[in-house]
Amino acid sequence: MTQNRLLDNLKVDIEISPALRNLMDNHADLAPKATKLGLRKVTKEGSKRMKARVRSLGLVKSGTLAKSIRGSTTNNRSAIGTKLWYAHFLEGGAKPHVIKPRKGNKFLYFRGLRPPGVKVVDHPGVKAHHFADKTFDEMQSSGEINSLFALGVQEAIEELSR
Repeated sequence: MTQNRLLDNLKVDIEISPALRNLMDNHADLAPKATKLGLRKVTKEGSKRMKARVRSLGLVKSGTLAKSIRGSTTNNRSAIGTKLWYAHFLEGGAKPHVIKPRKGNKFLYFRGLRPPGVKVVDHPGVKAHHFADKTFDEMQSSGEINSLFALGVQEAIEELSR
């Protein structure tokens, strides 16, 4: 998704156990829908974990970032991200830089800026917090992603086969 800018390049691997593969093979007609529902379970839990990490890192001024993190699942893909323009700066950091007006004869105005209009602002940069990467690295290394996916698929097959 182009709108979810935060996790464009984050990928996790899901290993399907022989028992789960056998279950999916025995219910081949339900497997595509069950796979989607399994991914949905991983996406939902991943979103919750990422929101919790954002809060635990103290990246909460108004709560907008945590509230904006959303997940979506389509076919065999899941995406978790946000539409907030500044989220990727908090995830990956930003080097110190100079902020200038677009037109040379204009002034910059920011709430609380003293004096109220200036020509140039030296931005100190932002430390990288890697809240998305670390969340999914922990979930991947603990085997939680595979467990959630397997549980979601099993529940979906049981529900759909009734």
